[in-house]
Amino acid sequence: MDLKGRYLQIHQRFSALKDFELESLAQSRELFNLDANPVTPRSFEVWTSLAGLPLPQPLTSRFQRIVSNVEAILPAGTRFYKVPPANYHWELFIIKRPNEIVAADQLLQVAKLLQSGLRQQPSFTLSYQGFLITVDGTVIVSGYGEFDSLRQQLRQQIPFASKRQSELGHISLGRILDPVGQSCFIQLKQLVEESQNQFYGEFKIDQVKYVHERQWYMEAWELVAELRLQD
Repeated sequence: MDLKGRYLQIHQRFSALKDFELESLAQSRELFNLDANPVTPRSFEVWTSLAGLPLPQPLTSRFQRIVSNVEAILPAGTRFYKVPPANYHWELFIIKRPNEIVAADQLLQVAKLLQSGLRQQPSFTLSYQGFLITVDGTVIVSGYGEFDSLRQQLRQQIPFASKRQSELGHISLGRILDPVGQSCFIQLKQLVEESQNQFYGEFKIDQVKYVHERQWYMEAWELVAELRLQD
């Protein structure tokens, strides 16, 4: 399935609902300390490679407006985690997810392996148009570009990396953590639909960061290495 088809599936699943279902929201809620006010992401050990953190300011500003528009629709008291704008990023290739086991010495090898895999990779551009909301409440901006072959190459270069890799070019902006009611849900559907022809801008991928994430959504992280692509 091509990239547009992957986003279309997400759109269709959301459109088929009348409200967020608790079973689906439970997947999102597991990532947060719900007793905190406002809610905060839980601490997890993740090793990953990404671009951004932060994004260019024009993109960041446009994405913040999406978050504001969503938040304006939500009923009072709805728990809505908003990713800090400085933490917006596109995840290229995940090395280790929570509960996955990767040896410490392998994690230290990744920077060199990434560099080897990226050495001949020309810089490329992601373009962002429209946003979606997944059935578990995640607000994402749809990103388009040619990156499937790069991910496949990194799978071969780093065979011990996580078997669960994204097939999208999205950027996550936040998570809705409660049902919102049918009236509000209709408004969210309209907002999503109206956004599909809105072009937000482009993001040139000319460097990749290898990071050790200690708290979900990059609330706490350490830079391990910064790797440049060909100009």
